[in-house]
Amino acid sequence: MGSELKYFAVLAITVAALLHSTAAIETHVVGDEFGWIVPPGGHYAYEAWASGHKFSVGDILEFNFTTGDQDVAMVTKEAFDSCNSTSPIELKTTGPANFTLDTIGSYYFIGTMDKHCELGQKLAINVTAHSGSPTPSPSPKPSPTPRGPVTYVVGDHFGWIVPPGGELAYSAWAYGKTFYVGDTLEFNFTTGDQDVAMVTKQAYESCNFNKSQITILTTGPAYIKLNLTGEYYFIGTMDKHCELGQKLAINVTTNPGGPSASPTPAPAPTPRGPVTYIVGDQLGWFVPGKYDYSAWANGKTFIVGDTLVFNFINGTQDVAVVTKAVFDNCTTNSTLAVFKNSPVNIIFNTTGEHYFTSTYDRHCELGQKLAINVTAKSTGTATSPSSSTTPSSHAPSAHSPAASAPYNSATPSNINGSGYFFTFLLIGLAFFH
Repeated sequence: MGSELKYFAVLAITVAALLHSTAAIETHVVGDEFGWIVPPGGHYAYEAWASGHKFSVGDILEFNFTTGDQDVAMVTKEAFDSCNSTSPIELKTTGPANFTLDTIGSYYFIGTMDKHCELGQKLAINVTAHSGSPTPSPSPKPSPTPRGPVTYVVGDHFGWIVPPGGELAYSAWAYGKTFYVGDTLEFNFTTGDQDVAMVTKQAYESCNFNKSQITILTTGPAYIKLNLTGEYYFIGTMDKHCELGQKLAINVTTNPGGPSASPTPAPAPTPRGPVTYIVGDQLGWFVPGKYDYSAWANGKTFIVGDTLVFNFINGTQDVAVVTKAVFDNCTTNSTLAVFKNSPVNIIFNTTGEHYFTSTYDRHCELGQKLAINVTAKSTGTATSPSSSTTPSSHAPSAHSPAASAPYNSATPSNINGSGYFFTFLLIGLAFFH
């Protein structure tokens, strides 16, 4: 009897091992296409990313970053909470970096470079055991499965708020979700603190809208049914909420198992006047990590007459207007113009590609660079510029006048310290202090 029990015990262990070995191992690319960066606005971006994934023992986390620009450390919960990188469990400085999730429980990761953790480069996940069911080899992705209507809670447990770091939060929430005709969006917010409106793509991108021409839902929770296919755009209309990232864009398709719906007619472009964009929003112009400013520019439309405002602390940064070759190679000893006094206001007078960086040592190589494309001017009547600035205690002194210049890529001599002057106050850059 004892030998039989021993036999069955060994058999059970063998079967369990086989089940574990055949369980599907998944590689999770942290941040998906954004990779492992200092997110433009706080840790919510990676928290939102993790909420859409299930992590099991044996899975792999892949941190994609440029070697020298970022790093990643596995740390304790206490180090994660306090952003203490002095004694990491494991530190990897070469990208991409992979971590195998060997045990169940909580895992904590941070970037250890200067202020990267404090600025939101941190990820906490929970790892569970595999179900134990053998998983067949990967097969071609099946056709979408018909399903009934689904109600999506925007932002999940965070709800509809001004996210602590920019629109990446809601982009991350929507990523990977499939929205069908007949589904419903639920915007959870406290009445009086937030609101939500469905707007055109142009209003979404510029945060420039006329409240008298849109329907604003002011009572939370607000429910919006997706009745037609096409792109939907939502924003918060309260003071600067849109500029600070309270915005959501989704695409709605036809449910393969439901009734078809006529495509949503594309709305006519809404003419707009000049818009003032704050580069990096509340983060300002600094050394951010290689992909931050491309992420900031993504989804924005720049037209002739628009203005870029570069906010920084004088003596720590500058703004250099450069050619594409200089931008690509970071050979900043050859520039079209350099501005040293914050804020720097650049007005676009021509269409085409425009390139900006810094002449400070290695700032360009470390990611302080911005490339944008300016399109033709809107055909509508120009209105007053809309600004995403907020009052600040860091307004320039009389000895450091703000640079404001019309920008013409064809004639660099047009870039100077004179021209149109905009009296915008700087965003508070408290995290530098």
